[in-house]
This record gives sequence, C-alpha cells and structure tokens, in this order.
Amino acid sequence: MSAHSARNRHSLVVFFVLLGLGLATLVGYYQFYVPYLEAQTSSAQRTMILMDTVVDVRVDGRDSEELIEEVFAVMENLEGMLSRFIDGSDVANINERAGQWVKASPITLEVIELGLELGERTGGVFDITVGAVLDLWGFGSGRYHVPSEEEIASALDTVDYTKVEVDRSQSMVRIPEGTVLDLGGIAKGYIIDAGTQVLRDANVERSIVNAGGDISVIGRRPDSLPWRVGVQNPEKPSQIRWILPLDDESVVTSGDYQRYFTHDGVRYHHIIDPRTGLPARELTSVTIVGKDAATCDALSTAVFVLGWKEGRALIESLPDVEAIIVSSTDTWISPALAKVVTE
Repeated sequence: MSAHSARNRHSLVVFFVLLGLGLATLVGYYQFYVPYLEAQTSSAQRTMILMDTVVDVRVDGRDSEELIEEVFAVMENLEGMLSRFIDGSDVANINERAGQWVKASPITLEVIELGLELGERTGGVFDITVGAVLDLWGFGSGRYHVPSEEEIASALDTVDYTKVEVDRSQSMVRIPEGTVLDLGGIAKGYIIDAGTQVLRDANVERSIVNAGGDISVIGRRPDSLPWRVGVQNPEKPSQIRWILPLDDESVVTSGDYQRYFTHDGVRYHHIIDPRTGLPARELTSVTIVGKDAATCDALSTAVFVLGWKEGRALIESLPDVEAIIVSSTDTWISPALAKVVTE
C-alpha cells in the first residue's frame, strides 16, 4: 500500500486574487494588489499554519495588524477545542469518555448541534460520528488500510448522529460507547466564520480569510468588483477550470483527490459514505458557495456523498446556496451561479 500526496489537506479550491476581467496570474496579484496594500497604512496580511493547512488573512481597515492577531488567536483557540487530534481538546475528551456525560465549552456544543442539524437536513449523509470509519481506513492517522467487509460493518455500528446527546443547561454532551466524534467536516468552516466575524464586528472595509483554499471574504476588491476565485479542474488539478465571483460570501470544495491513498491500483479517498463505510464514488468534486463557511463545509461533503441526482436536489431545495457538482462525465452548475461563473 502506498500513501500518495493524499496527506496534502489543501482544498480543491485554489485562491487567486483576480483583478482583471479574466483569470489573472499571481504576477498580476503582485503588480496590483500588493502595492495597493503597501500604500495603505491600515492594511495588513499574515500567514500561519493552523488546522493542518496554510491559513492566510488579509485585512484592509483600521487596526488591521491588531485585528489579524485577534483573528489568529480566535482561530487557534477554536482548533484547540474542536480537533479530536489535539490532546485535551473538548472533542478528544468526549471521545476518551464515550458513554459518559462530558463537560464541554458552549462553542463546542454549538458546533456539535450545528453538525446534528446538518445531519438532519442532509438525511444523515453528513454524520459527525463517522470517526471510527475514518480511523479504520487510516485517514485519521495516515496509516492507510483497506478494511474488510467485517471491519467496516463493525465500525458502522458506532455511527449514528441521532444518538449524540447534548444538555445545554449543564453544558454537557454524551456519545455512545465506542463512537468517535469527528467534527472535521464542519469545524474548519466554523473556525473560518469565527475569524471572519471578528473582522465584521470591527467593521473592516474588506478582508480575506483563506484556509487552504476554503475562503470567506468581506467587502469587495480595491477596484470595487467582487473577489474572484479560481476552482481547480478535478481531472487536472494544476489547471483552473472555473472562475467565480465572491462578494461577502464563502466557498468550500470537497474532492476525491484531496486526501487519498492507492492500493493495488485503486484510489481510496477520504470522503466516506456513512451509510456504507466506503468512499463515495459517484462524484469527483463539489464546490459550494454560500453565506457561511461552516454550512458550505458540511454541504460540500453531503452533496458529494449524495451523488449526482440527490445532491442536485438538495442544493435546489436550499435558499442562498449555489454549487458546482462534477462527476467523471458531466458538470452541473446551479442556475444563479451559472449566470456569473466563467471558464
């Protein structure tokens, strides 16, 4: 079994600041936007590693340096609560004491409840209790493994979001014994939203929070046009396939080559169908555009699992959510997004 570049957890969405009418190169970015930032005493930018990816924050407005520091502090603190891979996090504690009531922060309970709500909204294909199945395949540890049918069946016995109990009055949560809570399908989006909210509360003119290609923006570009984001071609990841505008919105993509490994010539990716315990196979990528990154994060996974027909139906049933859904043979772009996306 050979691990591929699957451990690169960057999103399929690649962030490009596009300041012309078409796709600009990074040279265009440095020629226009960076000089603009340097000319503004109230503009700042900083990059650091969080959530196992590169997080870049750019802010225009008063006290931008201080605000960026606050954004990263908030995001780092939330990662320390919500990642099950960080010792002492709320989620790690909940998993270690599965079967018992465990005290957790109100924020952790909020994210869990949002995950449960999205589980209901998606008919259970977004399930925050899928951690044992992910671990079985090795996507939690990087020790990849193709499990047997018996192993999958045993792990699936631990998966059921409806059995998660939350007691808001006591700030406590309980999961069934043997269940592994995993907020990875929603936590990054929530953390991006929290960082963006710091900036909204400070009334910044414009900002970009880009966590490995999952992006949330405030305002518009310096030329008063919407930000433009390039979405990779799933068949040729080094190429940009679509350009879409972003205006006080978020965008998240899930794809079958973000994290994967190959075994006996077969590629196994990390987007697991919680109904079968197997990688979802019908689609190759799903890009979601909406008002908040947490919802986009969860929906990109859910639509990927639902597949071509049911995934489209879910998007069409939701207000203020747009999507690009790609299979190996076809592409569907939701009607409102199709009016503004370019290739």
